[in-house]
Amino acid sequence: MSYAVESKKRKFHRMLESISKPLTLETASRNPGPESTMTTKNRTTADLSIKRVRLDNNDTAEYPAVRNSTSKIARPDLQRTSSSASTSSTRPTFVPWDRERFLERLETFRRVDRWTSKPAAINEVQWAKRGWVCTDVARVSCISNCGGSVVVKLPDEIDELDGFDMEKAQERKQVRLRLVEEYQKQMIEEHGENCPWRNRGCDATIQHLPLTNVDVAILGLRTRYSHLLQMSERLPNLETLRFPDSFDIESLVHFLPTDWSQKSDGGTLPPSDSNEETGGEASAPPPTDLPSQDVNKAALAIALFGWDSSPDSSTDLVACKACFRRLGLWMYKPKANGDRSVFDSLDVAAEHMDYCPWTDRNAQNGTGKANQNLASLRSGWEIVAEAIKVKHRRQERSTAPEGSPRPEQKTHDAEVSDDEGVPDEEKKKAADREWWAKIRRMRQVWTHKTPRRKPAPPASDVP
Repeated sequence: MSYAVESKKRKFHRMLESISKPLTLETASRNPGPESTMTTKNRTTADLSIKRVRLDNNDTAEYPAVRNSTSKIARPDLQRTSSSASTSSTRPTFVPWDRERFLERLETFRRVDRWTSKPAAINEVQWAKRGWVCTDVARVSCISNCGGSVVVKLPDEIDELDGFDMEKAQERKQVRLRLVEEYQKQMIEEHGENCPWRNRGCDATIQHLPLTNVDVAILGLRTRYSHLLQMSERLPNLETLRFPDSFDIESLVHFLPTDWSQKSDGGTLPPSDSNEETGGEASAPPPTDLPSQDVNKAALAIALFGWDSSPDSSTDLVACKACFRRLGLWMYKPKANGDRSVFDSLDVAAEHMDYCPWTDRNAQNGTGKANQNLASLRSGWEIVAEAIKVKHRRQERSTAPEGSPRPEQKTHDAEVSDDEGVPDEEKKKAADREWWAKIRRMRQVWTHKTPRRKPAPPASDVP
């Protein structure tokens, strides 16, 4: 046997021994170089991955390279789990059903030095529904970092009353309309090819305020009211506030729940200048009636229309969390030196943005369908006012003795009797006659009448 063959056999047996035996100090001293050590470890890892050698716990504990390689071979799912756990800490950007994330995108358009009002078709709500955020002056970018970015600029509107001729004013309007249509296309097409916002955006219900539950609506009103009480000295007077024609603050105070002036711990609400907040329902027995003078009507009216104290309590600001409009209350109060205020009145409804669900019925109850009845829609403040009345009726019904007429029945009977003194029985009979007349007419419409057959001629007339 030649020397070359013998040398190859020795190398082969040495390699087998290095696989089956643990690493000792002698073998480690034989290969002190770092390059040879790395080569041996890499070769060992490769051989283990091919042959899937099974080692006991003692061997793996003394040989780190083998322990690492076997863990990679036997349990690859752990690596995938750890990597997925690290990536799951970042929030997903495509969540068109999440209202909170929609409001976060909408809030980026709040700064007036970056974004100005646009037509309804391309306003900030439409951009936020499609996953855009305002990142610079008149510039929007995709929240999913697909690379999409659009600069939204429109020429100023001009009118012939401002000294321009009618032809130039019409030309400017046509240019604005074409630009609006182009921006509507770019709102979708400027997203990346693989961006999910390109295929879907938020639906028409994303702006809806959570006011369906009566107790939730009243609890939100109570929370805003308690926040405004902390700054009651800085609130404008009730005479300064302006409301819609259908709003009546006196009737609202009358229908307030009997536990309105109580805290969650059973105590009473602090006076108007207190700094404590209120919680949920009161645990102590509520009073039989709530005196109207105990309610800060200005704070109640402002809270009903969705305004709340600004997070920065050091400033005299109220803010809306649905349209992110902020108001400086110092502009509606007389100055300390006796000078008049900057503005004589504060319209709590008109100061919201046009698309705010607190005042816009379509934004609060709209479904985006063409066949919806717009007359039946209600804005946010109308829903809260109705919730207070519903709560009042429930309390009266629960405290009324058995056999007594319900509150709504009393109201209905009062409405039926008019000023002419007509007895209720006659009006009921007239209503019954009208009802049965309608039923007869409906029967005639749905009753199928077959034509009568002509009688057969007598037999004598037949030729």
